[in-house]
Amino acid sequence: MLGIFCSNNVPQQKRGIVITNQLVAVLMAVLLPNFVNIAVADEWADTLAKAKKEGKLVAALGGTASRNYRPIFKIFEEKFGIKTVVSTGGGGLQADRMLAERRAGRFAVDIFMVGPTIGTSRIIANNAADSIKDQLFLPNVVDQSLWYKGRHQYSDAQQKYIFAVSGNAEFAPMAMRFNTNKLSVKDAMKIKSSWEFLDKRFRGKVVALPPTSAGALGTYVTVQFHPDFGEGFLRRFFDPETEIQFTQDFRQLADGVAKGKYTMAIFAGAAGRDIDRLGRRGLPVANYGRLLKKPIKERPLLQGSGSGNNLMVVNRRPNPNAAKLFVNWFLSKEGQTIMHTKSARDPDQSFREDVTEMGKVNPAEIRRPDVDYMTFAHNPEVLKKQNWALKNAAKLYRQIRQN
Repeated sequence: MLGIFCSNNVPQQKRGIVITNQLVAVLMAVLLPNFVNIAVADEWADTLAKAKKEGKLVAALGGTASRNYRPIFKIFEEKFGIKTVVSTGGGGLQADRMLAERRAGRFAVDIFMVGPTIGTSRIIANNAADSIKDQLFLPNVVDQSLWYKGRHQYSDAQQKYIFAVSGNAEFAPMAMRFNTNKLSVKDAMKIKSSWEFLDKRFRGKVVALPPTSAGALGTYVTVQFHPDFGEGFLRRFFDPETEIQFTQDFRQLADGVAKGKYTMAIFAGAAGRDIDRLGRRGLPVANYGRLLKKPIKERPLLQGSGSGNNLMVVNRRPNPNAAKLFVNWFLSKEGQTIMHTKSARDPDQSFREDVTEMGKVNPAEIRRPDVDYMTFAHNPEVLKKQNWALKNAAKLYRQIRQN
């Protein structure tokens, strides 16, 4: 059959059939997709059969993924008959545990979901990651035209290890949660710049995670590259005279805002989601960014630096086919729709553009087509400098806070 795919423009007469380039094009359009579909179906069936034989999928999830995605893994388990073992906790602790196990010769994890800072500095740096790009084979996953800005987003400099699944659109490029008894919603809406969070009126009333602990490291990177902030913001932020209250305790941070010990929290990382949860329980807290109807002075961002936004596969994984099956199913339209609708709490919006059912995605964080968002979490040029930015933030913090 391949012999009819001629490349010249001269008709060929064979057994009464005139074969032209136009006919070749028609035949290719009809036949080749079928060949591709058959090949994909075969790969899917083979992967599924091998995954069922493995019988298990082991996933380690960081903070946001831990709080959101247990139901997703349960649905996968019920759909494919493959037992899922899900370990939850902070991203740093998950990395510590897995790397310690690997040093002891135990390779127990298949899927890893942590923020890209931990993913890059701990997992990739210790040669524990495989290319997730090489695991993709379903056509509606591989087809980049179905994804935001017509391409797959990756959260690592090599653009192959950390697949960016989702992100939240922010009119305020720096997330801020506040106690509504200490700062009224009306007064909060008068704030037109994130620099105002450092005003004298808030001295001693702002709590944050420091750059020396995991949790808000993505924000520390973003601030240094955002043209409306830069190192000058960090210097003022760290200045003892600004009286920022730093803590490494997520619960202390969230409870402190909810109970009115602090007026607001910035650089809160996953603890910010904890504050949002307390708000849903009726405590007097609000999310500044979700109240905004338009961008403030600083240019808006498309964020995606949480564990729930990023997906990795671990090398030397015990269940490679189950991992491959999960990756392709989770990134499919079906999987991402389930992420929107069945997550335990409020997931961020998928980067798939064909997922139209928003489900539990917060309406205030859905991308607007008329807004040009800046993004640093998936910019390879920024990602190449990420380690420098993290070290620089920690160095500035120690220098300025100790002086």
